[in-house]
Amino acid sequence: MSESVEREAELLAADAIGDVIEHWGFRKALGRAWTMLYLADDALGAAELGERLAMSAGAVSMTLTELQRWGVVRRVWKPGERREFYEAETDFWKMISRVVHDRERSLVTSVRERLEQSRALLRKAPSTAANRARVERVGRLLAFASMAESVIGSFLASRRADFSEFSNLLQLSRPSVVGALRGRRG
Repeated sequence: MSESVEREAELLAADAIGDVIEHWGFRKALGRAWTMLYLADDALGAAELGERLAMSAGAVSMTLTELQRWGVVRRVWKPGERREFYEAETDFWKMISRVVHDRERSLVTSVRERLEQSRALLRKAPSTAANRARVERVGRLLAFASMAESVIGSFLASRRADFSEFSNLLQLSRPSVVGALRGRRG
């Protein structure tokens, strides 16, 4: 295979993973740079990575710093070389679990804590039919957030996710919707 075809294939893969990473709320350049490092036969220098991706030295530097902070790229040294080289983390579980732990788990914990505060405040308000309904609805949201926190914790601990509790919670909140969804699958 010619070098130009290889570069074209690498860029196509880098753009595809960049799109996924961007969809998850990260900068597309992070996915593109990680993919180039992942596909490389050997660790790459920042200048070579920038050349392959047509990125400025500053953009490459910022990208590599962020990728290192997320633990998906590491700096390596080659004997006899003065410049730094970089290689991609290849353990997908390690990468995904780090992001889930640092981003999603933190968000869900924050949501649960604020919903607990909201419910506590509502319980101090006068007991009217409307307020009791709000307390009950915030309680449902809180149950959902607590369940999400539990599922994420279970996922990180076991490398598996059990969504059956979400199904049970949804059945309690909206039985007609869950039933309709089940009917479509059958």
